[in-house]
Amino acid sequence: MVAIPPRFTPEVLKAQQEQANYGVLKQLEGTWVNVTDDPASKMLGVHTTCLPSPGTNSETIPGKFRFLCQNYTEELTFTLVPGGVRNRAGANEQFCGAVKYDTRIIDLQDNLLHEENGMYLWLDQIYNHAANDTSVEVDIGYPELASGDGADGPVYVPGYSVARSGTIPHGSTVQMFGRSSTTDGAPSFPSGLAAWDFKYLAISPTMGGAGNEPINLDAPPPPWVFDKALPTTAPSGNKTYTQRILAHDLYPYSVRPDLILRDAIKDQTVKKFSLIEMDTQEATGPQGGILNTPLVRRFVPVVRMDMRMWIETIEEDGQEILQLQYEQIVDFEFHFGTDGGVTRWPHIQVNTLRKKT
Repeated sequence: MVAIPPRFTPEVLKAQQEQANYGVLKQLEGTWVNVTDDPASKMLGVHTTCLPSPGTNSETIPGKFRFLCQNYTEELTFTLVPGGVRNRAGANEQFCGAVKYDTRIIDLQDNLLHEENGMYLWLDQIYNHAANDTSVEVDIGYPELASGDGADGPVYVPGYSVARSGTIPHGSTVQMFGRSSTTDGAPSFPSGLAAWDFKYLAISPTMGGAGNEPINLDAPPPPWVFDKALPTTAPSGNKTYTQRILAHDLYPYSVRPDLILRDAIKDQTVKKFSLIEMDTQEATGPQGGILNTPLVRRFVPVVRMDMRMWIETIEEDGQEILQLQYEQIVDFEFHFGTDGGVTRWPHIQVNTLRKKT
């Protein structure tokens, strides 16, 4: 049996007008930056991007791509929107704690790579708003409605507690939903062969699978990665298809970027962390999605985005400070593989940030 949510009252409205509930998002308020631009540091961002090669298209010359991977620095600002944003839905009411964000990302040569703005929403609990004498009279509810109607439901139970909407100037608008949790200790990341998990790799099975065998990402790449004859002996083979990703100077982060997050906290004392996980494709309930401009939708549609964000409490020099780590994976689709199926190309961004002082 689903419990009836708390009643909506004038006191609830007044409290929300004075102070919204931002949940774990309250910790994000302020401006976050990288603490260094030293290329040898693990406290930098990494992005991987696959793009269709010039001259190609899905109908005639598919499968050729350009791979980009580099470090970056970022300035990411979160601003709290005053007061709870009221959503009225008849017998159900909800207040959103809105947090605006604005990010600017540059490479280590000060070239602009990415800008984005949008909002995170803390989706507060549902309130039950029953009809009363005033609402029935003002809204001409009689004879269908009487005072007290709606007090017993139906009850809406959302499957998520946090949302993000974002606008990317390439021509995509994103809506994501998810949940949050808080855990003592440090986040857990895999190592060795266990890190070969296609969900988090810059290589997807539809790209050829890099040879179709797991690779120990904490060991040097296998010899075939450096075989310069492959483009001649097997120009369209699985290994040739992806060897440049494994041969990149930023290996293993060029293959699995979130390993730099693991290495950034390896020697830190992480007391606890709040994890926010969001996706445009919720398994149950209302789903998010992505809208693209006509060119993007026609040739390189952005079809999915998922994100993990860790708000970490770090003990350093006898003090506790906040640290922000995130990973977001965006899937592009362009070109057909040798089996006729659409190829999915992961575009991944990860970074470790601290509040600007």
